[in-house]
Amino acid sequence: MTSTISRRAFVTALAILGVPLIALAQDKKDDKDREEKKKEAEKKAEEKKENAKDKTEDAVEDRDKVVDPPGTDHAQDRRQDRRRDGK
Repeated sequence: MTSTISRRAFVTALAILGVPLIALAQDKKDDKDREEKKKEAEKKAEEKKENAKDKTEDAVEDRDKVVDPPGTDHAQDRRQDRRRDGK
């Protein structure tokens, strides 16, 4: 009967020590996953910033191609036409 108690004590002690080790290992794995996700999110944010810059640069370049740029006589006429149509 003494050997059974010592076996049970050994298994219980092993389980008590094993659970925190497993939890600790999973925490480290989660930290690595968080770091990877954070890096990916930073890369995506950087790409979005670059895309936004490109779009604004394209918009500035395309401003010269507008049919009636602001400040021209045609733009004034079109604005007055819209005001008349709205009434």
